[in-house]
Amino acid sequence: MRNILLLSLSALWLVAGCGGPSKKGKKDDFVLPPQLVKAMTVQTETYVPLIHAMGQALPLREVTLSVEQPGKLQFLPAEVGETVFERRPLARVRSLGLWSRKNQAAAQVQEIQNSLTQAESDYKKVKELYDRGAVTNRDLETADLLFKTRKTQLTAANAGMSQLDETLYGTGLYAPFTGEISAKFQEVGNYVNMGTPLYRIVDLTTIRMIVGISELDIKFISQNDTVWITPLAYPDRGIRGTIHSISPAQDPQLGAFPVEIRFPNVLKVPLPDMKNMENGHAPVQRKWWILSGMTLRAKISKKPVTGVFVPAEALVERLGKMWVFSVPATTNHETAGPAEMKEVTLGRTYEGWYEVTSGLSPGTRVVIAGNTKLRDKASVRVQMVETGINKELVDAQTAASPDQASVPTQDATPATGTTPATGLTPATGTPPVKERKP
Repeated sequence: MRNILLLSLSALWLVAGCGGPSKKGKKDDFVLPPQLVKAMTVQTETYVPLIHAMGQALPLREVTLSVEQPGKLQFLPAEVGETVFERRPLARVRSLGLWSRKNQAAAQVQEIQNSLTQAESDYKKVKELYDRGAVTNRDLETADLLFKTRKTQLTAANAGMSQLDETLYGTGLYAPFTGEISAKFQEVGNYVNMGTPLYRIVDLTTIRMIVGISELDIKFISQNDTVWITPLAYPDRGIRGTIHSISPAQDPQLGAFPVEIRFPNVLKVPLPDMKNMENGHAPVQRKWWILSGMTLRAKISKKPVTGVFVPAEALVERLGKMWVFSVPATTNHETAGPAEMKEVTLGRTYEGWYEVTSGLSPGTRVVIAGNTKLRDKASVRVQMVETGINKELVDAQTAASPDQASVPTQDATPATGTTPATGLTPATGTPPVKERKP
């Protein structure tokens, strides 16, 4: 029995000794499978960088109206939202006997005018008699003095008459231009002083927009450049505007240069003949697409840039330098190949994409995902992705615009005789590129 136990232990020891080295050899021969990465083929592309800005819609003109004379309001016909025409009476305060004073002044002017006519006739007669020696020089001087006195009196009377006319005009209020009433501050019966606000009137035929442009971008724009505008209220509509003015001084509050953009507004519903409405008394309300205070997004195109671009995800920083991993054209989802590190020099950045000025040539396959832990010459399998700076930035903006049918435009007509093409048009995501002289 004892011999059998010893033989069993010896056999186990031999088996353990023989199996140990073979397992160690298998562990040394283990190799990691190729990593699956995503890659793109870089090409030479022409990209139009955009300057993005946001601002509020402002009317072309906006004034607060008030009477020039104090008094009790007797006439205040217009209401908020109503269209008023140029020179239309909007308010009047009690004249407090000004018309009686004007009539008296008119009578006085007429009386002095008659006296002046008589004095002029007398002077001419005395002058004829003086020339024949029938009267003395003193008589001629007296007639001349009376004639000049009447002329001075008439000038003073006319000045008083003009002052009364101005005072009477100041008791009324008239529309300085055709526009919409945006605010009404008083009611009939209220007593107002000189300068008390009565109405605010806005001109919406043309919309202004003031945006702040940084000092890095201000050099890329100029007056009359085309701007693509998208209202926040109508994200599927695009408006073509132009740069009206560029401030030469930076606004300390904005930290940027104020740039004014203008574009023609459009009526939702066409109106009848304006002349007929102007002569009538029925209230008129024009329905505009863009209202004062609406939020607007603007895109201004810079000078086109041609080069090789890679996304930020393709870049790896090691040893203070920027690298990308390139893979051979023979690699694919099934066939593995080595990923080679290439040092690159970067230029400008455009919304997450970098311009590569050296180190890459068109047609190179560059890893854009799964490269964070890669090593040089590491074996990888590749899943190709069709992408590029224009596809990611320009096409994505176009695809983000909803269908143009979501906002009715068949009844939209320009307010100032412009063609509908200059008003609201379907948004395309990218403004037209203006060719610049080198």
